[in-house]
Amino acid sequence: MTRTILSKCLMALIPVAVAAAALPAPAKALDKVKVVIPRNSAFVLSYYGGRDAGIYKKHGIDLQIDARPFAGFLAGLPSKECMVTTYAGTAAISRINKGLDWVIIGGGLTVMQQVFVRDKEPIHKITDLKGKKFASWSTGAGAFKALRAAVLDGYNFDVLHDTKFDQIAAPALFKFLGRGDVDAMFNISSLTITAASEGGKFRSVFSPNAYWKKKTGYPIVWSGPIVAWRSWVDADRDRAKRFVAATHEAFRWLRDPKHLDTVVQKYGTLAAVHNQAEANTYKKWLKDKRVFLAHWDQKTMDAEWKFLDVAKKYGVISKVPSEKKYGLVLQ
Repeated sequence: MTRTILSKCLMALIPVAVAAAALPAPAKALDKVKVVIPRNSAFVLSYYGGRDAGIYKKHGIDLQIDARPFAGFLAGLPSKECMVTTYAGTAAISRINKGLDWVIIGGGLTVMQQVFVRDKEPIHKITDLKGKKFASWSTGAGAFKALRAAVLDGYNFDVLHDTKFDQIAAPALFKFLGRGDVDAMFNISSLTITAASEGGKFRSVFSPNAYWKKKTGYPIVWSGPIVAWRSWVDADRDRAKRFVAATHEAFRWLRDPKHLDTVVQKYGTLAAVHNQAEANTYKKWLKDKRVFLAHWDQKTMDAEWKFLDVAKKYGVISKVPSEKKYGLVLQ
């Protein structure tokens, strides 16, 4: 009789067990990841756009975005207000050389800036600037250091010393070129887009990205690769891998003109996209892959470290940190 009662109990429990097995597994909590990014940059478009499109959530990331003026952005990662972000590349190398235990773990913003002259000036190549007035918004910026290294490598021409060089704040520099107070400029990314969108007024005579891509097959990522504290990566390697995958996917997502239109409508002011002509320039440059490097593997990393070797060779950076120790492909 006891055996009969137990059998009936077990039979009664079977439907309950089957129903329980059919229930969806509890949703895993998203990993919160904060990034500090610069205002007036393409990162506003990729991070906010990728977050709003659900890309980070799909990869298990609850993305928190803190968009700041450039100086505040530069302070975010060193102060550990964020543990990972797309950070100024050569500044990251400098800090690694000074002892910070950071690792480069993904692609990011390429050196999209170009050297612009007024369209009607008889300047057609970078070496035509010898002895002429050339200016940049900063000599310490990663993009400028990349420019200098690329021109030295390709033409044995030093834009810092072989021209009448000046450092001028970005908005004023744009106006100076327009008035003819300088012969050429190398400006921040948003004003590069502005110059490129004003057809018939300005003309590009050199692109560091195009030079390096022709030489190696890869653009220069040192405007803003994905940089993280090693301790953050070590604490949860899978989380770091998913963050990199989501960020790369957001770069690729932004290449769709419809997606760019959506993001610009919502965040254009924060990204310094002022009009449709500038949005159209972004569309073209994103399609041509001039803006973001959206993958990171061993060959890519080798090409980027090769550029650091070039920069070291010409004294643009003091030393090159070990690729084996400070470069990381999360697979």
